[in-house]
Amino acid sequence: MHSHKSAFMDKACQSLLNLIRHASHSGWAAYAPAWGNALAWSLSISAVLLLWQVAAGFYPAAILPSPGETVDALHWLVGRESFYEHLRLTAGRGAAGFLLAMGLGAVVGLLMGRYRLVAWLLNPLVAISTMAPPVFWVAVLIIWMGLGSGPPVLVVVITATPLVAVNVAQGMQSIPPRLVEMSQIFRVSRATRLRQLYLPALSGHLFAAALIAVRFAWRTVIMAEFIGSTNGLGNRLAWARQNLEMNLAFAYLLVIIGLGMMLEYGILRPAQRRWGWDANTEKTAGERNTAVSTSHRPVTSTQTAVSLRSR
Repeated sequence: MHSHKSAFMDKACQSLLNLIRHASHSGWAAYAPAWGNALAWSLSISAVLLLWQVAAGFYPAAILPSPGETVDALHWLVGRESFYEHLRLTAGRGAAGFLLAMGLGAVVGLLMGRYRLVAWLLNPLVAISTMAPPVFWVAVLIIWMGLGSGPPVLVVVITATPLVAVNVAQGMQSIPPRLVEMSQIFRVSRATRLRQLYLPALSGHLFAAALIAVRFAWRTVIMAEFIGSTNGLGNRLAWARQNLEMNLAFAYLLVIIGLGMMLEYGILRPAQRRWGWDANTEKTAGERNTAVSTSHRPVTSTQTAVSLRSR
């Protein structure tokens, strides 16, 4: 049996080395345009699986199951109806926390970016809240609210809202103040300003905030369920750990990682490509107007405000 494992590992190592050698001889740049990302993912995952398989050979399955044993446990898991009930609960809690954090964080960020006094008052609170570990809020909320859906949702809201607020406030501060002043001078309605000035300028920052909030919400809700819930994927992960069913624990881990990747690369990343929400490369509406006004400074600012007013 030991010789069989050694032969398998030698063959896997040789295949991986051949793939790396072929890519390096052909030039990494040649892979980048078409399938460079797929190659990078394949190499990374192959390396992790290889190391995992090697490490599993030195420990019993009760401590570190092999990739094959984990896949078998995953196959058994997805055939049970209770799995989908726990999945539904976790997804609902994560979605509720994410939506509340985005809504509350957007409002707070707009106020911080619009009014200096509000930013001056809230900046210390934002800094303090980001330093507090989420596990502290889990412990406190369990004492206050008991086990259930409340603590996971509120932990996501408490920890993700400051991150969203900071991104939105930065987007507000990136809008040229002169455009805001001109829109006020020409009495542009608030609805028009929001639709034609603020939202285009904030789109990239809102996407960045959503991406951060999704990642944070998914990890945080799993952690909160692990510590203080009677159901959900996090609770099932804790149950598998307590019963030393590590194959199930790793199977739940694969589900959690897979769903998180699906959220980011199946929903948010396509939305970014579809609508061009990129805070780093896309020019905001205000920046575009400022660039235009360089050559016709007295005229463009007025025309900008008038165009906003007419809309």
